[in-house]
Amino acid sequence: MFQFTAHESCGKCFPCRLGSTRGAEMLTKAIDEQYKIDKKLFADLLQTMEIGSLCALGGGLPLPIKNALQYFNDELTPYFK
Repeated sequence: MFQFTAHESCGKCFPCRLGSTRGAEMLTKAIDEQYKIDKKLFADLLQTMEIGSLCALGGGLPLPIKNALQYFNDELTPYFK
């Protein structure tokens, strides 16, 4: 989702353009390396994208990510500190 949003972002607003790129980087790093994502930083990123994005592309991204974190917490916990 983050990679798709980063690719499709028009670049007009910072939360969508930078937030989606940073989110994709964090998740890729957590999967490929021994990196743990800070939950507070990730939650702040999602909140910034939700509130600050000018369109539904960046503003809508946090909802499925939050749902995945809520319903698949056991599977995703190893990637977070």
